[in-house]
Amino acid sequence: MQDKRAHSWQTGLALLVYCLAMDVFFPLVLLLVTPVLLFKEKRRKTLLPRLGFQAYPDFPPDAPAPLWVHALSVGELLSCLPLLESLKPQLGVRPLVLSVSTFTAHQLAREKARAWVDHLLYFSFDTAFARNRCLRGIQPALVVLVETDIWPGFQRMLRRRGIPCLLVNGRLSPATLKACQRFAWLYRPALNSFARIHPQSPGEAERYRSVGVHSDRLGQVGNLKFEARLCHRTPEEARALRSALGFVAADPLIIAGSTHPGEEDMVLAAWQKLHARHPRLRLIVVPRHPHRGEAVATLFRNAGLRTRRYSEPITEHNQQVLVVDVLGVLASLYAAADLAFVGGSLVKKGGQNPIEPAAAGCPVLFGPDMSDFPDISKGLIHAGAAQMVDGPESLEKWLDTLLASSPRRAAMGNCGREWVRSQIGAKAAICSEIVTSLQIGARAPQIE
Repeated sequence: MQDKRAHSWQTGLALLVYCLAMDVFFPLVLLLVTPVLLFKEKRRKTLLPRLGFQAYPDFPPDAPAPLWVHALSVGELLSCLPLLESLKPQLGVRPLVLSVSTFTAHQLAREKARAWVDHLLYFSFDTAFARNRCLRGIQPALVVLVETDIWPGFQRMLRRRGIPCLLVNGRLSPATLKACQRFAWLYRPALNSFARIHPQSPGEAERYRSVGVHSDRLGQVGNLKFEARLCHRTPEEARALRSALGFVAADPLIIAGSTHPGEEDMVLAAWQKLHARHPRLRLIVVPRHPHRGEAVATLFRNAGLRTRRYSEPITEHNQQVLVVDVLGVLASLYAAADLAFVGGSLVKKGGQNPIEPAAAGCPVLFGPDMSDFPDISKGLIHAGAAQMVDGPESLEKWLDTLLASSPRRAAMGNCGREWVRSQIGAKAAICSEIVTSLQIGARAPQIE
């Protein structure tokens, strides 16, 4: 009993220190860096909303308290789209509010989620003023966090107000895992305050246990990313898409998806060597951040390649490289390609989503840093759908090997589709728990 009291006292003190730091020092730091932030469009447009100064829902007085779903950025938003689509008809007249933290995710949500969301806004910074404005403005019956973005102050305020909270598609990135281990006295209470955590995989469930999450807090294991509609096309449809993109339909095509600075240079080097052996080879490059499209296109143009940006009109069907500079089209483009390289993996960025190319039946290559998708990348390799490369030379080698063997490409593509299909199933269980929680008005669990 004495140990429990000491633990409770230490936890309370830790939360108090954290909240004081966020309320006192964070605004001072923000004030100092504001002049720099104002020069960046993304920061300029998100700063005031995340401080609490934004439009909040104005639902009818007799409307039920809304369901609030929060998705940090683009990846989390895309994960929760199938969930939003399934939830909306089950909510009846209950409003659905969606929040995001980044400008890019807000843009994409306006396009992709508008059919299912009654109000879209930015998630607040973890300061008392911003949290209070946000919670008063929404007054949710239930909060659902997607994947990550866990803030101790926000969780503490939910507990105090008796608002239940679920974490779905939960994962602990390497950086978050280290933070949870280093600051266990701060994060353990926040994690154990969730009514339920639904981990992405058995490996993620074990990581939550390793940082002190009680087993009775862990719910259905499964990844919502697998629930997205499979974007598979017949060979005829794939050729038609290539032609619509400005390529000759019969030409072999590689796609480099969600690339980061430095990776485009590696892809260019590999492609130039491959092109000597496969002169009809064509390439699509999709930078992780679309605003880099012009810079990436310039890189390939300076190498003497006929290059077009996606937003530019098609003038003739002899381009060698297409650089995608718009949001929301990558998943559909994978189905047009013979091979896919998934970016963020040859540089230290944790990798990007390899499910989309696998679901499209495209053989997948990625670099050694897939730390944001550890279980998925291992699963795809084990299923025979993907291959890890350790650098530009290895990338060139595997691209060349697979370009030379149509049967091997087809086998990898089929393995990828079947493995993705085998992972589907989490959405129904999570939807059921959310709807049940709303119906019974579950209370937030007490901190332990």
